Amino acid sequence: MIKPTDFPSNLNGKEFLKALMESATTKAVEDLLSKLPIMDVNSYHYEADAPEATWQEGKFHWVPVGRDRGNAGRIRLAGKPIYPLAERLINGMEALIEMMRFRELQKEPSAPPPSSPREAVLRYFNLPPLDHIPLSHQKVGDKTLREHAREYARLLQLDLKFDKKLKEFSVSVRDHGVGQAPLKVHKTLLSLGSSDKGDKPYLIGVFGQGGSSTYAASKYSWVLSRRAPDLLGGLSDGIGWTFVRHVIPKGRRDPYFAYLAAHPDGRVPSLHATIADALDFKHGTQFCHISYDFGSSASAITRNLYQALNHVLYNPVLPFDTDVAGTKATVYGNSYRLSNASAERKDLDKTFGPQNIEAQ
Repeated sequence: MIKPTDFPSNLNGKEFLKALMESATTKAVEDLLSKLPIMDVNSYHYEADAPEATWQEGKFHWVPVGRDRGNAGRIRLAGKPIYPLAERLINGMEALIEMMRFRELQKEPSAPPPSSPREAVLRYFNLPPLDHIPLSHQKVGDKTLREHAREYARLLQLDLKFDKKLKEFSVSVRDHGVGQAPLKVHKTLLSLGSSDKGDKPYLIGVFGQGGSSTYAASKYSWVLSRRAPDLLGGLSDGIGWTFVRHVIPKGRRDPYFAYLAAHPDGRVPSLHATIADALDFKHGTQFCHISYDFGSSASAITRNLYQALNHVLYNPVLPFDTDVAGTKATVYGNSYRLSNASAERKDLDKTFGPQNIEAQ
């Protein structure tokens, strides 16, 4: 019986997790990886029927994302690098909705599910479609609807950093939603093409795959997740962590994307809940993508990312915060921005009578 690989006794868990949460460059990630007992990537060949065959106890191993050696083609599906980042943000919105739905069921097990994501957001967050906000005089308590929405935007954050010396971008997406227990991270956040959303009309995605294309645009990624303590359902509390990288095995023609696993069953390494508490990671999930390749738009991405996110997420169900190289803003979507403009500028509502057009 192979035991899960424990966190190395010669490392301080809190210091390691803090360094991981601050890692935004290839060098920072590789420094952390060098401190861990990791099986050489060419010495362990994952086989779905016998993942334990060449497993070496006491070491972490690189296991294919989705536990599928043929995952490269599916992970490289995205057309533009902005799209999988939008998927990550949508996943964060779903995590917030899911947390509220589970808490509702704890209080009222027979409560019917919301029929759509927008109904869920109205029920759980008291928010209408975001493009209705500029035209509404509604108040939530003593706050305007916009102030109320702004509070929820803080629960989902995208950060873009640029290291001038290494000329590398890192993109982090952090949600304060339901999160996952360490034992389930590999079955959910690191799965491919499998999902438990089919019977949940209040969620947006179904196949659980879009966000994984971020791995193809990154040299490394790291993942942290912790289940909301009141929603553990009997599972152990703790924070699951791992890294994701592209593996090109020697002598083989099947490169794949792999994550660092602590056991042949695919479970990720974890740290005690008290360490997460000490670093104020109460619950939720964070993905950070290192050396992110924005392609031909890279030179202007710090100026254009805010506009691009408003365009791609035209009318998101929830707003979110962004920090783009130190410039902070909240994204409500272009539908909100257009509605806001028409509410503030009456000249945008001009009408024009019939015009005679003569052929030349």
